Amino acid sequence: MEKNDMEMVQAWLDLQCRMVAGVTRAAVLLNSTCAGEYRPVASWPQDTRVQGPLLVAVQRAIQEHRRILDQSSSASRTCHILACPVFVDGKLAGAFSVEMSERTDQQQRAALQVFTWGTAWLEMLLRNQATAAQSRLAVVVETVAQAVSHDAFDASAMAVVNVLAERLVCQRVTAGFMHGQQLRIAAMSGTASPDARTRFVRSIVAAMHEAVDQDASIHFPGGANDVATLTHAHRSLAACAGGEAACTVPLTHNEQPIGAITLERAAENPFDKDTIALCEMLASIIGPILDAKRQAQRPLPVILRGAVRRQLTKLFGPANLGLKASAVAVAIVLGMSSLVDGDYRVDASARLEGTVQRVVVAPFQGFVAEAPVRAGDIVEQGQLLCRLDDRDLQLERAKWSSERAQLLKAQRGALASHDRSEISILKTRLEQADAEMALVEEKLARTRLTAPLSGIVVNGDLSQSLGVPVERGQVLFEVAPLDSYRIMLEVDERDVAHVQAGQQGNMVLSGLPHEQHAFTVERVLPVSAAREGKTVFRVEGSLGEHAEQLRPGMRGVARIDAGRRKLVWIMTHKLVDWTRLAVWKWAG
Repeated sequence: MEKNDMEMVQAWLDLQCRMVAGVTRAAVLLNSTCAGEYRPVASWPQDTRVQGPLLVAVQRAIQEHRRILDQSSSASRTCHILACPVFVDGKLAGAFSVEMSERTDQQQRAALQVFTWGTAWLEMLLRNQATAAQSRLAVVVETVAQAVSHDAFDASAMAVVNVLAERLVCQRVTAGFMHGQQLRIAAMSGTASPDARTRFVRSIVAAMHEAVDQDASIHFPGGANDVATLTHAHRSLAACAGGEAACTVPLTHNEQPIGAITLERAAENPFDKDTIALCEMLASIIGPILDAKRQAQRPLPVILRGAVRRQLTKLFGPANLGLKASAVAVAIVLGMSSLVDGDYRVDASARLEGTVQRVVVAPFQGFVAEAPVRAGDIVEQGQLLCRLDDRDLQLERAKWSSERAQLLKAQRGALASHDRSEISILKTRLEQADAEMALVEEKLARTRLTAPLSGIVVNGDLSQSLGVPVERGQVLFEVAPLDSYRIMLEVDERDVAHVQAGQQGNMVLSGLPHEQHAFTVERVLPVSAAREGKTVFRVEGSLGEHAEQLRPGMRGVARIDAGRRKLVWIMTHKLVDWTRLAVWKWAG
């Protein structure tokens, strides 16, 4: 229960006790929580502790929901105690109890009649208080609902001032918000676009400034909660509006002023304490809601300017020592990095390849008969890699051998008979048979595929594919030497402009992370490729020395020494380049 309501109940109890002679003590207990807990809200004499028979009687009246008339006796005196329950709309709201000196039956009936009438007055008072509380709650709920039901700030502000003007019986309600150090009208009930140049609107803005500057709710006539609060602007506003009553409540968010709401009524209906308290409660709720909508609709440059201003305020303000120390450290680092040179290195992924890489292909269509070597084996030049099936070729050689023998026999017969035309034909057919025999012999010789050089087989494994057919020209093996390597680097397109032939670098392979291998950039190939969502260029380099553990196909990371640059340039050049490209893209 609010303080004003408790004062009214205390005044009622004082009046009841003065109307009946012989009352020594009295108390009123009302339901203060939803759990049904009843607490004393008034006592007579005032600030008297409720205890003893008086407390027992009022608790019985609450529990039994009926009137209790009891008598209490002590060594010094005898008194009567009356306790009556109080109902509001059929629900038990509490009870009151009085302790009276001993009296006759007629006096007791008269006192009972007075307290019965008083109970009706108390019930009416509590009912009016409940109705007023419900009405205030309805105003709060409806106002908040209007504030959050619109997406746009202007629509929300206009809906709020309109519902306040209607529910609080105001002729005009105006909401203003801070823009820097100035207040601007955001919404005025009944007006779509108020003209800020008019004298009346300037008077409203002045009244808002008066309340915001003093951080207090101000109403005229009546002044403010603080007697020292100035009300000159409100007096001028009331005079400008024709003698109306005016009230301004500041809006705050995180204890910072964000605006104010000014309400105007007819002079015969001034603002009372309950209405001002309701407006202050509404301001504390809807102020942050409207400010959040207003902040969300600001243009991007305004948001950025506000963020920069806040950070500068923190940086140069009296507090935030940690932020100041961090800023000083960053400034020192940037200052030193702009003066000191450092080694600029370009990172790139690297792959090890043989300088010479030979392939062994199938010389003709056939089947794999033997494959003693597979990828990873070290071979010598001329060593057998695989052998193709030659049975069909052997049969074909036997066929042409038999054909040639028959042609020779027929040629001898033609020579004996001196048949020149037949001799000529047989000679041609013998030449054809010799050619076919030579072709078969060549194929038979090429069924054995040998290593073209000494090195390692980097690709090819036919040991599990015996009997599998192969096509002519199909790559069966790739052989690379073990004593001659080159490095193929993939440099990002943003860094390739800083890479030139002759630059030095170091490479670390994934398989040998404890060793660094020096290399020299030989040339930058004008060939690009897409790798993991970015464009890279191929750069060829040569190793300075060779290690026995190196194998073609190994991968790792390489760093190319691209010269000396300022440290600040090394740390920021990629961001600066990206910014330049983005600005040119969007701004032209």
